[in-house]
Amino acid sequence: MFKIRQLVCGISCLFLVGCGSQATNESTAGQTLQNITIAQFGHVFVYIPLYVALDQGFLKDEGLEVKLVSTGGDEKTFAAVATGNAQFGVSDPTFTAIARERGQGGKVVAAVVKGVPLSVVSFKNIKPFQEPAGFSGDRIATYSAPSTSYTVMKQLLENNGHPVNAKIVQGAFGTLQAMVKSNQADMALEVEPMVSTAVANQGHIVFEVNRKYPTFAFTGLMVSDQFRQEHPEQVQAAVTALSRALKFIQTNQEDAVQIAKKEFPELPEDVVRSALKHLVAEGNVPKTAVLDKQAWNNAIKLRQEAGDLKEGGGSYEDNVDISFATKAQSL
Repeated sequence: MFKIRQLVCGISCLFLVGCGSQATNESTAGQTLQNITIAQFGHVFVYIPLYVALDQGFLKDEGLEVKLVSTGGDEKTFAAVATGNAQFGVSDPTFTAIARERGQGGKVVAAVVKGVPLSVVSFKNIKPFQEPAGFSGDRIATYSAPSTSYTVMKQLLENNGHPVNAKIVQGAFGTLQAMVKSNQADMALEVEPMVSTAVANQGHIVFEVNRKYPTFAFTGLMVSDQFRQEHPEQVQAAVTALSRALKFIQTNQEDAVQIAKKEFPELPEDVVRSALKHLVAEGNVPKTAVLDKQAWNNAIKLRQEAGDLKEGGGSYEDNVDISFATKAQSL
């Protein structure tokens, strides 16, 4: 989110080049495939549903030949969708609302990641806790403002009007755990697979942010209003493929581990397995692609509090279309 996903690992900052008009491609089975481009923020572990949909051929099954590109930014991802350089975008879904305020319309048509897949880890002798008051007296390393890492922690420490006496220490991507080990911080707010990497290196989870934000729109599949109106069959195809991928992960977790291992070969297999298991257990890999209103409203509220959206802006009705995901769920 925002520049949030500077907190994720494995980001390939390949900048988008023109993918303009759509074309068709004849598959070896004689099926005519529609060429589409999906723009993603980066090659990010929590986007595993997308990679499963590609690896298992679900997108081709639905008639889509996919080119996947990384933009290096949430705003750039939606810009690619809005300008037609990509037909779909995978990133922070609230950018549809931000873009709409600027005159660019789009819709979130599916959930890719739900909840907030962030955990606080430490290498120090700190017992796990479940309430923000447990941060009292500590220094928490987060990615620099205005990242969601920073914004979420800031909101947690505000503690609904009962401020917690703790300090946020901002750091660059890849430095947070080193900051804890060098005593510049007491704990670090991380995302998978960095969380499981810390645990594999004698760290431990002290606080699960997701327990405070279990219903949250973290990552979505987005399209422009024009594309949704002109090519509803292709929107349905993509959402159906994604829905199949979500079901696959839930029912074939070990196979999903092997797909993730292929996508992120630099990671030890035990870390990959732990990271995927953690995301599934926390509900961050959703059981359905339907994005509910409460999850959307919670994400929008955080954006409004950060000053990225006007109060009252970003309504669910204007920015989310669940009809495709609802249909996919019944297939």
